[in-house]
Amino acid sequence: MEGEPQVDLSKVLLAEASEARRSIHAVRSRQALAVSVTVAVLWAVFVTVSGHWGRVLDRWVAALTMIFGSVVAGSTPQGGGAVAFPVFTKILAVPATVARSFSLCIQTVGMGTAAASIVISRRRVNWRAIGLLTPAAIVGFLSSAWFLGRPDEVFWPSVLPGPYVKVTFTIVVGAMAVVVWLSSRRPVIERIEVLNNRSLPANSLLVLSGLAGGVASFLVGSGADVFTYLGLVALLGLSAGIGVPTSVIVMAIVSAVGFVLFGLVDGQLSVTLSGDQVVAVGSQVLPEPLPADRFDLYGLWLAATPVVGFGAPLGSWAASKISDRNLANVVVALALSEVATTIIFLNDLRTDPALAAYAIIGSVVFSTGLVIVFNRRHQLLAIPPVDTTRTLLPRRARLRRDHWDKP
Repeated sequence: MEGEPQVDLSKVLLAEASEARRSIHAVRSRQALAVSVTVAVLWAVFVTVSGHWGRVLDRWVAALTMIFGSVVAGSTPQGGGAVAFPVFTKILAVPATVARSFSLCIQTVGMGTAAASIVISRRRVNWRAIGLLTPAAIVGFLSSAWFLGRPDEVFWPSVLPGPYVKVTFTIVVGAMAVVVWLSSRRPVIERIEVLNNRSLPANSLLVLSGLAGGVASFLVGSGADVFTYLGLVALLGLSAGIGVPTSVIVMAIVSAVGFVLFGLVDGQLSVTLSGDQVVAVGSQVLPEPLPADRFDLYGLWLAATPVVGFGAPLGSWAASKISDRNLANVVVALALSEVATTIIFLNDLRTDPALAAYAIIGSVVFSTGLVIVFNRRHQLLAIPPVDTTRTLLPRRARLRRDHWDKP
């Protein structure tokens, strides 16, 4: 009627839609939090009933390490093992095999809850890539455990020398940092949100990334996530905001396989203590007792479980709030910290000339090769060239511009 205020129906509908989205997001956030709370409650009940509080308190260093490690696991392609393995082996003098098994067991909880949070929150992931990467990573993991491992010995060690394993992982992470840094320094970052490239080279890259990640995961307890990010984001150009949660899900599944194989089937979580000494692992009675602070895998895992149950989903949430460029900077910073800790704490680099030469030559060769592949990835991986005729504005800005450009 004349004189009555006119209602802008479009604004009303937009406000209602926005309120509905906020309500749905709040519900999903509570559901994701419920997963972490459930893990913590079950853990507290189990520790209380089993009388393991003293054991948990004795292994407090594992919980302290994973406060940072779990956030890294959920927010970057360098899982919790990328923190636990160097800290345990380089600073706390925990054997590489124990650190490897700990990384896989604790990531089953941490990255498992993060993966559940990602699915519940409906964060975008590339399921097709997961379908290619995950089976390949499991094959690489189990093949390495069979051909590169010694299952008849306690903690299923690798036939490869420990220092070379540590340095090799550092070389891979450092080379990835070089490629990520070069990509992020470009004025225009090429990023896609849907992986439409189904060419043989692209599919082969994902399968090879999965295989390599599985091998690395057997050796150091992490790596499937690193190689997933390397293949998907650094080389194929998928958005880091999609690539990181994709890598978390892949690593969570591979970690669960490692948890079953090492923790349950091999019995590495069945640690028998006598005072502050480990006297048996699984069905194997040790010829000589070992110090519990470095070999009590069960106690270390139990102490860190409630921390990672909250830390990894928190890291995943934080990663969803920052831009691809800033996320790339975080990835580079963590990779540089891995390189720095290897140089500082790995004494073998200063006492073994052959290892030092391997580290230097391997870094130069692998980094150079990866940079060459990165610079020629459009030709090598059959990636379509960038369409420079399309706007580079964000989607919302492009919609607004298209709206106002209409006659």
